[in-house]
This record gives sequence, structure tokens and C-alpha cells, in this order.
Amino acid sequence: MKLAILGGAGARVPLVLVGLARFHEELRIDEVALWDINAGRQKLIGRICAAMIERYSVPIRVRVGKSVEDAVEGADFIIASVRVGGTDTRVLDERIALSHGVLGQETVGPGGWAMALRTIPPVLKYAQLAEEIAPQAWLLNFSNPVGIVLQALLAAGVKRTIGVCDTPRELFESVAALLGVPSQRAFFDYLGLNHLGWVRSVQVDGRDRLSELFEAPKRLAHAYHVPLFSADYLRQLKLLPTEYVYFYLNAPSAVEKLKKAKQTRGQMVAEQEQQLFEGVAAAGNNGSKVVAAYDNFLASRNATYFQLETGAKVNEEKVESARKELYEKAAGYERIAVDVMRAIARNRPVVFPVDVANNGAMDELGPLDAVEVPCVMDSNGARPLAVGAIPQQVRSLLLDVKEYERLTAQAALEGSKKLALEGLAANPLVRDRGLADAMGQEYLQAHAAYLDYLK
Repeated sequence: MKLAILGGAGARVPLVLVGLARFHEELRIDEVALWDINAGRQKLIGRICAAMIERYSVPIRVRVGKSVEDAVEGADFIIASVRVGGTDTRVLDERIALSHGVLGQETVGPGGWAMALRTIPPVLKYAQLAEEIAPQAWLLNFSNPVGIVLQALLAAGVKRTIGVCDTPRELFESVAALLGVPSQRAFFDYLGLNHLGWVRSVQVDGRDRLSELFEAPKRLAHAYHVPLFSADYLRQLKLLPTEYVYFYLNAPSAVEKLKKAKQTRGQMVAEQEQQLFEGVAAAGNNGSKVVAAYDNFLASRNATYFQLETGAKVNEEKVESARKELYEKAAGYERIAVDVMRAIARNRPVVFPVDVANNGAMDELGPLDAVEVPCVMDSNGARPLAVGAIPQQVRSLLLDVKEYERLTAQAALEGSKKLALEGLAANPLVRDRGLADAMGQEYLQAHAAYLDYLK
């Protein structure tokens, strides 16, 4: 089978090769075609991918496509992991928002809005190309913000597409470990949107065990890799939120901490990636040194996740702990991608959360609204399980974010600047038309090369 990766110069692409190598006997993907407009960076990522294949000694051919058509044609699966404009645009997104006193984050708030407007046109183009020259392929979209991109793809009529994010599974694995049960034995009653989800219950042998954590605050504190929510808040909420909910609850505090740090997450990641590529270049043809440079990058990136926005302390011990967990977790970018492909290719139904069309799964949302819920995965793709009513305590936030997502996706599809600014004003972290107009115009000017289609 063939896998095409669009956005093949992304720093997480080698992780997919790790997943493919570890599950090669089941999945049998023997060709991976990479495509990215950044040829120089693509070459370095390609070297890391080749070193990973050498490390695991599996018969997978990794090549750089001569064109996007060459990469896509004949593919069984297509991963879209696109970052339009690279890390530089991410940093701009973050800095512009912070200059207006608004949270600068790449998927939540104004940063996610600007990223969505840049990302939807090329991903839709790739999806439509796949329908023409690889009609049997499933498009797995990892391009952020996953929920808004999927909202646009569904509205445009794209059928064989699934939005994929590792955030829910990361929480599931953490909760299962705290409860002392294998995650495969538990069913996580979960619902939400991408980067806005909640666990309602954890069913183990017919019994809900989530309440055990609410009654044990010291254990509950370890549900997240940095402190995000107080035990009192979680007990009162009676739900377990995914980590990005933190930004909606603590935006002013996150803004203050980012300003104090005088650095955004994008700037930190850019420095980490620069060190990675310097290490890969210095390693030459020594595959083990290439892998070591990549391991150092991942450990640093994982250990500093949510550091700036929460003020969490990161020391060498935490970096070493992150290094020990590399490639071993049952969640993570590579594991989710491979698990989706395994379920479809083997046609053995499994259930886990991905982003799909609602189709009646969640009350109060339309059939083509993108939602993140447990789905039955098999050769037919992903079919959402009914989750019913939105919990009253989070209903308003979820519906507000969904309206913002609809407006932003529609603006991208129609090329409407007016709708785009309405979407930004509707974002729960903005909620001010004057602020949205001023900030939106600054984004439009800063990213004119990518957003000039908005009229």
C-alpha cells in the first residue's frame, strides 16, 4: 500500500515512519511519498525518515514526490499536515494577538482563525485532487486547526476525509494509568469539538470509575502533564476536559505569562527545530546520530509543551523523563495516524475518537458540523457514536465555538472578508467587533500573500 504525506517537511513526519515501522506486519505500507513546497527542509526531514526506517529495518521505500500529483496518485491513504508559511506565520499569529492583549495560540483564538484561513484553500485543493487521481484514498487531516479545516471540507462536499488529533487519546491514556487499568479495557464517554472536549465517564467492566479521580485530588493532579485545572473546579464540573479547554478558562493568565516570558510557543519551537536541523546536518550520513538529534528534539519539545502559557517549570529531569517515553505511548501523533489506517485497512472495527461529520451524533448540531466523538472505525471509514445532549455546564461554550468555526470555514470557502471578520468577532476569546476588525485587518495585512483571496 502507498501513503502520501502532504506537508512532508513537517517536524513530526518521521514519527509516522516510526508508527509504520512498528506496525508494518499489520499495515503493510511499503511506499511513502512526501511532498512539500519547502525543498530544503524536505531534504532534511527525508534524511530523518530514512534513518528511522534503517533503525527498524523494515522494507518501506521513502521518496520525495516529483510533484503533488506524483505523491498523491495511487495512494491508499493521504495525510495532510500542512503549515502554510511555516513557523514564521505561527509566530506572527501569536505576536499580533498578544499585541492586542488577546491570547496568542496557534489553534485557539485569533491565531487559529488566521491559520484556518491560510490552511483551508490548499487542503481543499489537495482533497479535490485526491478525488480525481486517488479516489480510493482516505484523506487524514492533521492540519491545524483540525476542526475548522474539517468543517470546510465537509461543507465543500469532500466525502473520504477524517480529522485526526491525538489530544483525546493522550487524556484517555493518562486517566487509564491513574485508574490502574489498561486503556483497552475502558470505554471513554467523550464528546466535543477539536481542542474542546470533555470526558463524561470512564466505563470499566460496566462501572463508571471517573468519580474515583474526583474524590482523590492528589491523583487527579496527575491527569495532565502540567497543572491546568484545580481539583475543586473539576469536581464541580463533573467532567474531565482536554488540555486546550485551559485556554478558554484562563486566557488572561496565559496572556500575562506569555508576555512575562517574552517568547511565544512558536518562537520556542522555531529554536528547537533550528537545533534539530543543525544536528541532522552535522550528523552527515551517520543514521544513529541523525536519530539521536531527532530524539533530542522530541524530548525538548514534549517536555516544554504548555510551559510558557502556564508558567510550569521545566528542568533536565523532565526532559529526560520525556525522552524515556519517546515512541512508547499508546497515544501520540504517529500512533493515532497508524491506528486509523490499521482499522480501515484491516476492516476490524475499533472505537476511538476522531473528527467527523456529526450526522446526528450530538444534539443541537447540524449533520455536517465537524465534531470530535468516539467513532467506529473500519473499511467504511469513521461512523460516529451517538453522544446525545451537550452537558449543560459546557453547552454555551461549545455552541459559541461551533458558530465561530462555521463562520470561519464559510468565509474561507466563499472568499469573504466580511464573514471572516464576523467569525473572528464570534470567537469566545475575542467577542468584540471593534477589536476583531482592528486585529483582523492587521492579520490580513501581515499574511497578504496567503489571504488575498478574501475580498
